[in-house]
Amino acid sequence: MTATAAEPQFIESGPVARELGIAVETLRLWERTGKIACARRTAGGRRLYTREEVDRIRRVREHRLGVVPQDAA
Repeated sequence: MTATAAEPQFIESGPVARELGIAVETLRLWERTGKIACARRTAGGRRLYTREEVDRIRRVREHRLGVVPQDAA
């Protein structure tokens, strides 16, 4: 079965962390402390993120590092 526009693609925490250059534990910490929303989980407890959620986490990361987005410069 292929995903349609109505069915978002989900990404597990490992690939998200690698893409953003952070540790998986950082994602867990930010979730526990309320910096990011709680991720949905698989039946086995793995965290799943949509592309939109990954973009939000990227903004949190940039804010934490003091990085100014390109369009704000």
